[in-house]
Amino acid sequence: MPSVNPFRSIIPVPRAEKLYEMARTNVMKTSVRGTSESVPPLQRIRKKEATRIELLSKELRNRLFRIVEEFPRLDPEVITGFYVEILDLSFSVDKIRKTLGSFSGSANVIWKIKREYLGNVWHVRSILEAKRLRRSAFGRMKSVVMKLDNRLEFIEMVRSRMRGMPGIDLDQPTLCIAGYPNVGKSSLVNAVTSATPEIGSYPFTTKNVTFGHLEIPIYASSTAKQALTHLSCQIVDTPGILDRSLEKRNEIELRAIAAIKTLANAIVFIFDYTQSDALDAQKNLLNQISQNFPDIPLLLICGKADLLDETQKTELESFWQQNLSQHKFNLISMNLKHEVFDLIVEFFEKNRVRIVNLAKQRKPVIEEAG
Repeated sequence: MPSVNPFRSIIPVPRAEKLYEMARTNVMKTSVRGTSESVPPLQRIRKKEATRIELLSKELRNRLFRIVEEFPRLDPEVITGFYVEILDLSFSVDKIRKTLGSFSGSANVIWKIKREYLGNVWHVRSILEAKRLRRSAFGRMKSVVMKLDNRLEFIEMVRSRMRGMPGIDLDQPTLCIAGYPNVGKSSLVNAVTSATPEIGSYPFTTKNVTFGHLEIPIYASSTAKQALTHLSCQIVDTPGILDRSLEKRNEIELRAIAAIKTLANAIVFIFDYTQSDALDAQKNLLNQISQNFPDIPLLLICGKADLLDETQKTELESFWQQNLSQHKFNLISMNLKHEVFDLIVEFFEKNRVRIVNLAKQRKPVIEEAG
């Protein structure tokens, strides 16, 4: 399945004035049947003005309903939960739902205005009165639309910003890279991706999120030299997370947590021993992630080996034994791409069944049905 972003196909949402004028223009240039010169003038005008009221009501209602229908249902069982989490953090999913619901409510008000005026137009006794009623109906419908202006602007802001998100391939297992800021997460992604990563502006912040792709070789046995096939995976570089309570984390950190919570089928946590003043903070962060996501396979890597001298490496091994002994000691240099890739492949092969099963569980039900 190709990368999917449910917001990319949504057409731009116009402001209220433009929405109304587009609908009105279409109505006024539409010819009305049954209004030829052979028909008595009053009857002809009654039909023309009644039809215009009917058509404007239909145009406006269709445009409002289309906005509602095109916006994906904000449910993690329908679209990837990552988008739902990001929307809720940045705009409030409840506010988006209420705003979209108000468009449907306004469409129903326009329908009632139409019903109110149609009967009157068919019973007018003069041409001037028919035109006056049509203008009055148009004015009231426009007033309903104009009251939606701020809400239309809000929904367009949501649409345009979410449209810039990278697509997510729901058929591919996803590895999320996590860790303290500046520990080398991006370097790892660049080291193992087989193609140029897809870079997209992270919505509502100056931070970027990176979606890369890698091909994991699948072997018939542990001694086989030739891969039977390859399994495509996504790899996500999440923003750095600091060691602090959830309520104190900023939006960039919360988005990183959202990515792990909704996308990760495996976690690669990078530990940076060169940040000597943040060793306990990194250890605490690792413990938080392990405790919050106990069912997700986790690989712990200590990067930047090339920046450590022999004394520091010895100290690191001692620190590891005292604090991280439950994890295998993986000390690597991010610039040695083959070592990084081989470590990821080894980890994936060991946990392949769990990772693939988690990926299947994360797929929205509608995507599976499709």
